[in-house]
Amino acid sequence: MPEGVQLWNHRPYETIDVMPLAGALGAEVSGADLSKPLSDDLFAEIYQAFVDHQVIFFRDQKMTPEQYLAFAKHWGDIHLHPFMKGLDAYPEILELIKTETDTYAFGNSWHSDQMFAPKPAKCTMLYAKETPASGGDTLFASLSLAYESLSDGMKKMLDGLRGFNSGDRTSAHGRKSRAERYTGSAGMILQDPGDVQTESVHPLVRTHVDTGRKALYMGSHTQWLDGFTPEESKPILAQLQEHITRPEFNCRFRWAPGSLAIWDNRCCQHYAINDYAGQRRRMHRITIKGEEAPF
Repeated sequence: MPEGVQLWNHRPYETIDVMPLAGALGAEVSGADLSKPLSDDLFAEIYQAFVDHQVIFFRDQKMTPEQYLAFAKHWGDIHLHPFMKGLDAYPEILELIKTETDTYAFGNSWHSDQMFAPKPAKCTMLYAKETPASGGDTLFASLSLAYESLSDGMKKMLDGLRGFNSGDRTSAHGRKSRAERYTGSAGMILQDPGDVQTESVHPLVRTHVDTGRKALYMGSHTQWLDGFTPEESKPILAQLQEHITRPEFNCRFRWAPGSLAIWDNRCCQHYAINDYAGQRRRMHRITIKGEEAPF
């Protein structure tokens, strides 16, 4: 185990109720009003549930933007998206809208947020403001379980490999650029990232700083393996991604107004399902900076 890593010590919850959503990951948390100031003990238990389950969900929360930001700042410094503009009055909050006429849904691929940054995001929180009558669920996958279920031979092969990750994902594989992909979304406001670095190389297997568990670290931002050609990389990455999305590593969350999800980008992927054509969905997202680059 790398120096400085400590195994997570689970303790019984005393101030919140935590109900697992699936065997792999995910839990609904009740007993906390996130609009109110949190005591150190309450936040410690919420954070424990987050580490224990990789993604946690709250229902029926009513928060103003100021209250939402106050809650988010318990988790760390807030990350500003390099390609997308936040709300005018609250630039730390990214409003994700799919209108009745939009065809593109933000996050409609398996990924971990901000993998292209030199210090990728620690966690992301998404707060539902408007949701469709049906559809618009989000899937989550445990990268820890996916890694742990690999054969010893595969683990040995992956040891030391690194993935090249890009925020724009333009064209080496014939993919559409970010601007081209967002043409079907009238509600998304793009911006020039300026001198913000949006390409980075990270280990394909990383160790979680809180638990010491190893996890695969890849997603749709991962373009190829460092030191390999794209053609050599493609079958390896495709096989790993197919493995990650096996049902036994997944959970699924159905949104309603007032729902809040917080997921750990260090050990899980997520996928926003685009199955609600003709309906409106509006979410407020805050992303928390990572503490350090993956190791």
